[in-house]
Amino acid sequence: MSPCRFLLAFLGVVALTAPAAWGQAESPGAQRVAIAHLAFEGKIPEGLQDLFAQRLVQGLSAARFEVLRGSDVQQRLAGPQAPLAACQSAACYPAMASALDASYLITAQVAESNKTYTMVMEIINGRTGAVLASNRERCETCGAEEAGEKMGLAASALRERLEAVSRAPAHFLVRSRPAGASVIMDGRQAGVTPLDAELPGGAHHVQLVLSGHEPMARSFTLVSGVDESLDLDLVAVPSTFPYRAVGWSAVGTGAALLVAGIVTMTLDNKQIGCSADEQDVNHHCPWVRSTKWWGAAMMGVGAAVATTGGFFLYLAPPRLGGIPATAAAGYSAAF
Repeated sequence: MSPCRFLLAFLGVVALTAPAAWGQAESPGAQRVAIAHLAFEGKIPEGLQDLFAQRLVQGLSAARFEVLRGSDVQQRLAGPQAPLAACQSAACYPAMASALDASYLITAQVAESNKTYTMVMEIINGRTGAVLASNRERCETCGAEEAGEKMGLAASALRERLEAVSRAPAHFLVRSRPAGASVIMDGRQAGVTPLDAELPGGAHHVQLVLSGHEPMARSFTLVSGVDESLDLDLVAVPSTFPYRAVGWSAVGTGAALLVAGIVTMTLDNKQIGCSADEQDVNHHCPWVRSTKWWGAAMMGVGAAVATTGGFFLYLAPPRLGGIPATAAAGYSAAF
């Protein structure tokens, strides 16, 4: 056996006998990467499958990453989360990543045909389920050791792409309705909405302030290299003007003026009482009331006042259980 093949065989034995948690020691501030799926096709012995799994973990391991794999993944997806173990689509990847508390998911497939191994790996954004990067390697007419070594090299290349993605800033867009709100990002003034900013991955806090509206704050977590957005509906500050009281008062006053105007118009051309000496030969008093225009004026003013009162009642906030209701805030995010 050549020295090179002897070294590869030795490394394979070491990998097969290494602890299952190799490469999983958590470093301070490390991001968790979970191997969601490792599938095999073709004639690949179980021992070689274990070797591929070990090389994949070794290639992905780095100081800034904690790699979660195998039994640890199965344990976290047990019980109510068990259906997520079969997830293989972008629709359920975010739920799977949340259950694993992982920022990124890794899927890998090794296919064998006539001693030729094809290895395909993908990095999945744990927040959106989208594919961030992929790597494809081929090892033609390879032995087990060479194929395992190729798997480790492919995983290392994927790790480099993962490191590049994790270091890239995230583009964060915050919008508000209405627009023009002042944005305070992580305690610092950042601009006004709509605001497009570059932020590092991790936890952040944003606060929106707009005159006439209640301040609104949200905490969120960004994934490096991923574009995300936040939409907020600001709540208008409730008015202190007594719309309801003024409205009902105006409606009552307007109704009274309408009634008074009608009564006043009925008195038009009615005789004004006089003494017998002032009456004519037909015993009619020479003076009559002229109230038509006064009645019309009161009816017009009454109608206007009542209409104004109805408008105030329309502007008054609705009551829920006897307590005035406030406007509701809507929240949506494209994470």
